[in-house]
Amino acid sequence: MAEGTATMELNVGSEVQRGWRVLAVAGELDIDTVPVLSARLDADVTGAHAVLDLSELQFMDSTGLALVLEWHRRLAEAGGQLRIAATQPPVRRLFDLADVAEVLSLHETVDAAVQASADTPR
Repeated sequence: MAEGTATMELNVGSEVQRGWRVLAVAGELDIDTVPVLSARLDADVTGAHAVLDLSELQFMDSTGLALVLEWHRRLAEAGGQLRIAATQPPVRRLFDLADVAEVLSLHETVDAAVQASADTPR
């Protein structure tokens, strides 16, 4: 199946920093790879605070954006927050075009995202 397909894969790393679940997303987040990140979020985000490290994400389409917004809403409703770190220009442009840059919690680095108080007991 992998032969002849030009789609880039998506790699998702996962760790906890300062009580935040940090998911490092690398590659391209599109209609083909959204299920990969979705499954990882479902499996790993057990609390209400998560950071998406997008420093290695080269591309995101509207399905990726929809997933990010869904998790943003989901964690907010749980009294937590989804933070976005190290957005690259193509993805930042998508956030700007979709007019969600103001809605999302964007941070320059993962460090900055986890430093800001999460108001968690950990």
